[in-house]
Amino acid sequence: MKLAWAVSGAGIGARAIVEAHSAGLLKSRIDLVIFDRKGPTDSMMQFCIQRGVEFKVVKPETLEQELLGIQHECSFDAMGLTFNRLVPQTVIASFGGKIFNLHLSLLPMFPGFGATRKSLESGLSHTGVTVHFVDAGVDTGPIIAQKKVEIRDSDSVATLGRRQFEAAVPLLLHTVRMLENGRQSPFDEPDPELAQFSAQYCRQL
Repeated sequence: MKLAWAVSGAGIGARAIVEAHSAGLLKSRIDLVIFDRKGPTDSMMQFCIQRGVEFKVVKPETLEQELLGIQHECSFDAMGLTFNRLVPQTVIASFGGKIFNLHLSLLPMFPGFGATRKSLESGLSHTGVTVHFVDAGVDTGPIIAQKKVEIRDSDSVATLGRRQFEAAVPLLLHTVRMLENGRQSPFDEPDPELAQFSAQYCRQL
């Protein structure tokens, strides 16, 4: 499967895909990482350089045209998002609907940006993470998988967000494996082998 990934931050999820491929757990590697900015993404850019992964920085003001051009040129089978930009419907259609997103809440709660902060301010005992297919709405696409994450009294946005990403990594890996096998159905638990790899990966972050 030819896979692209769009990143706005440190690329924890995208790195996990690259590492799982190197470990022989996924058939797909990431063929192109797409960034919407420099600065917060610098460490992921360095990772791409070190691992020989192609990357491209797109301008937010020309996001739609650039993503359409990338897909026209490269014909990716799917794209993963850990991305702080809304993807236009034309781009979703160009990928045949096979764009999936990591959202840091238990959707439909707290859609949109700032979900970790909203969860922390909610007074709830837990939040979670959701991997879902992208549609024309804001975090409204079909849900692939979800995982609960406890909210602790001592949590900050940073500490809660870290545990959310740890919960999300196995879901992202299993989603890629699912698409590799030609399936798009929701799942409750990731493959145990991928879950074990994810735990080891997250301990090294």
